[in-house]
Order: sequence, then structure tokens, then C-alpha cells
Amino acid sequence: MNNIISTNIFRVPKLDAKLLSVSALLLAMDVILYKISIGPAFAPVTFGFISMALMGYLYGPVWAGILEMISNVICFTVFGSGTFQIAFLIGAFLGGFINGLFLYQKKINVFSVILSQLIIMIPISLLLNSWLMSILFNANFQAIFWSRLFRNLALIPIQIIIIMVVFTALEKRGLFKTFKF
Repeated sequence: MNNIISTNIFRVPKLDAKLLSVSALLLAMDVILYKISIGPAFAPVTFGFISMALMGYLYGPVWAGILEMISNVICFTVFGSGTFQIAFLIGAFLGGFINGLFLYQKKINVFSVILSQLIIMIPISLLLNSWLMSILFNANFQAIFWSRLFRNLALIPIQIIIIMVVFTALEKRGLFKTFKF
């Protein structure tokens, strides 16, 4: 189990200029990648999972979760997209936390990426967010669940492949050593 879950998972990096500037860069990237989408409006595919995985990999579960919550608030306040519901911050925090849990202080491997994406996409994105949407919009949970199920299942392998390709390229170029703390 030690190979799967990172050690020191509740460690928060020391706040300094480097951490804050790289965090701001990752937040900006996260907001932009979540705004870029392909596909129909009822089931858009965004690329924010890349920056969320980077946050978890570089800073660990707690800081990545906090950054994802901030990103969620920024997306709503700056772009006014959708209806803001504070309960969605739980899902945002958990997404960053889980990426940090499985990717922080580790050499990137397929097993950790698969586990992190499965946990994020099924219990959090599919179940929790669908349930919150059913409450927020006073809609039938099953209707929302089934409409999101196929999208989420299709996205899992795509996200795994993209994360592996991006992280492998960044690792080979030594960029992670520059940003790690």
C-alpha cells in the first residue's frame, strides 16, 4: 500500500514566493483548461484534469485540494459559469486531494494514475456531483446519473493516457525538479 498512496499526505508546503507564484500559475492554467471544452454543451469535455493532476503531483493532497477549491470559486466569480453551489467545493477539494494522494512524491506510474482517475471520475464526478446537481436543479438523480455515466466512462481512459503522456514528457525534460518543493 505504501507504493500506492504517498507518504506525508497531510503535509502542506511552506508558503514562500516560489510556492505562491507556481500555485498562481497552476491556478491560471486550471481556470483556462476548465474553460476550454470540446463536445456538446450538455456533456462538455474539458482539460482541467491535467492541471489538477499537476497540482496533486507537485504539492500533495491538501494544497492541491485547496487550489482546486480556489479554482472553482474563480471560475464562477470571473466567468459566471453555471450556478454557484458551495457544496461543489467538496468535490473540487476531493479531486485535488485524490490526485495528491496517489501522485505526490512518486515517480509517475500507470497504476497510480488509473487509481486516481477512477476514484475521481466514479465516486466524485459521477455520484457526488450528479447527486448535488439533482438537488441544485431539483431534477431526477437517475436521469442525471445515466446521462453522465457514459461520458465519464469514456473520459477515464482518455484522461489516463493524456496524464501519462504529459507527465512523462515533463519528467523527461526535468521540469518537475524545477517546481518541486
